[in-house]
Amino acid sequence: MLRILFSLMARLPEGPRRHVVRTLMDSVWDVLAEEQVEGRSFLLDEPCLYICNHLSNADGFTLHRAFRPRKLYFMAGVKLQSTVMTRLASETMDTIAIKPNSPDIEAMRRAVETLKGGDSVLIFPEGARSRTGELQQAKKGVSLIAKRAGVPVVPIALMGTEKLMPIDDGDMGGERLYRANVRIRIGPSFRVEDLEPEIAGAEDPRQALVDAMMRRVARLLTPEYQGFYAEAPPRVPLTLLPDPPAVPSP
Repeated sequence: MLRILFSLMARLPEGPRRHVVRTLMDSVWDVLAEEQVEGRSFLLDEPCLYICNHLSNADGFTLHRAFRPRKLYFMAGVKLQSTVMTRLASETMDTIAIKPNSPDIEAMRRAVETLKGGDSVLIFPEGARSRTGELQQAKKGVSLIAKRAGVPVVPIALMGTEKLMPIDDGDMGGERLYRANVRIRIGPSFRVEDLEPEIAGAEDPRQALVDAMMRRVARLLTPEYQGFYAEAPPRVPLTLLPDPPAVPSP
């Protein structure tokens, strides 16, 4: 049914089509997504680079709703153009197309130009949706964008969208929506230079930088989502361990 509806909407001119699809999607999200947004005070009025974990094809529109009325460009994989439903859904947002799992220099150049031009950009540094829900190690490209743009970086954590729209690798265009609790956490901004002490002496400075950036995302996530960036629990110094109980003399 939805496929037929989207196929009909695809025949509309771009302007009306975008409005109709966005209205439809808003209605569906209003019914199915119990959204909770934390940390709105950390959203900046100046251009910045937002980085977020990636769980589902529902992530972009979920964040788009949370950020309104702020203007925001999403780095979106070109694969979204391969089906009618994902193509029309991505049209409801301003996007910069990127080829996942490849050094897409043109997309990174456009992202930097967009940031320097006064608009914010959101990127999913993992490069693909997590199939486990856990954070995967991020790609290096985001570190290049952050350094060249010279704007603040704001970490975002998403939880629950993997239940709102579960991944279907066999039929991406037919992925279904379900009722789900969705949580968005926004963290305090930082600048690339703030992370320099953390990455000093790294064998791969670009990977070390993006890893340091993603640790800020991980800290906003609950433990089951932290994955690659989960921090080991602090070790208790031996001097702080309690003394063994005294053994009474016989």
